[in-house]
Amino acid sequence: MQLLSGFYLGWYYIPEPGLVIELREEMFNDTRFGAEVFYMHVRGVDTIFVLSYMHILKKIYLKNYITPESDGWILGGYAFFWFHYIVALGISLSATHLSDLTLTIIANIYWSVFNNIYKTYYIIFTNKHLNTDQMTRLMILHYFTPWYYLYLIQLHVLFCHESWDSDSGESTYEDKSGSYISWFYDAFLKEIQDAWYWTMFVFIYFWLHHFNPSTVNYFFFERWNIAELDEIRFYGVAPHWYFRPLMGLLVISPTHYEGLMWMGLFFILLAFLPIIYNWYNTYNKHIPTIPMQNSLLQTFAFIIFMMSLFCSASMLPCGRYYYEPEGGYVGNPWVKFSYQYIYLYLAWFVHHLDLIDHYIFQFFQTFIRKCSKLYKKNLNNVRLNTAKFSSFKPTEKTHSSLIFKNNIASLNLRGTNNQ
Repeated sequence: MQLLSGFYLGWYYIPEPGLVIELREEMFNDTRFGAEVFYMHVRGVDTIFVLSYMHILKKIYLKNYITPESDGWILGGYAFFWFHYIVALGISLSATHLSDLTLTIIANIYWSVFNNIYKTYYIIFTNKHLNTDQMTRLMILHYFTPWYYLYLIQLHVLFCHESWDSDSGESTYEDKSGSYISWFYDAFLKEIQDAWYWTMFVFIYFWLHHFNPSTVNYFFFERWNIAELDEIRFYGVAPHWYFRPLMGLLVISPTHYEGLMWMGLFFILLAFLPIIYNWYNTYNKHIPTIPMQNSLLQTFAFIIFMMSLFCSASMLPCGRYYYEPEGGYVGNPWVKFSYQYIYLYLAWFVHHLDLIDHYIFQFFQTFIRKCSKLYKKNLNNVRLNTAKFSSFKPTEKTHSSLIFKNNIASLNLRGTNNQ
């Protein structure tokens, strides 16, 4: 759908910043289904991002990263990063108030990778602003890169679902002996069904949550930028929701290069999750894998991880939180804690959940066993003392002898006193 709508929009696109919006409005008025195709292409990006995050969270929840074959997972993480790049190119081509800002951000990141050596960004980004040459280059990149992304997705599906046949329950490898690839149909059908359920849930949630949506003037963000930040073009931007976590990292980091390091580390941790897990658990192969739905600790940790992602993606990186050279981090502390937990979860916590669960289970099992043993021991002592006490029966002979002895003792005591 994205490729077809992109073809359609490419026929009406002229790489001139001053004409893009005007020609788009002309297409809406004069071309049949022009507006529908355009908004289908725009909303398709949001849909792919939502489904991508749901797909990733689903695979983490099901622990599909615990596998000796990590090719499919690494390709999926790399494709997820590549999709960010494609969307950034598309935002720059739209020639809106975000296009020039997004283009400058991408150019600065690209330039920083080359350590700001002269004008290495010029080959792709010219002067880091929208112009005809720049938009022509972005058009070419935005046309060819989605095909490469589609190729990565096909490889991801091939490596991940090659041995999955959900209908028969048997492994069906592609040896070209069959008339069709059964595992692809089964995997694709199952993913479509899950995606449809999640899409309906998200649609109903946001429809109820934003019953009366209103547009915020961009001058609001511009005013915040001027009041709170020095660098308006690079830091103080209001990107789309899928870029907010990345822009937030650049804002709250003390230096620009540290922010780039955290941005890259997020995709690295996500893509190399199986390799990191196997590296951590080299000597823990004997510990069984516990499904997250069967562990209260793992489910709680995963819910906190999802809430952290939502918190980092729902904050605008302008005027809400930022980093001061003298005072350090200033702003909403929950955003800072969310970023810290996301990286802690992906880098260490998710790889040790089974180990932590195992030792907690062993501790409580030993504790309960010792408590039970101590309880039984004390119970036997109580029963023994109770039996001795209940078997004591005073007789008349014993009672009189006690009285007699007491009388003799009292007489002797009186005699002693008299002397």
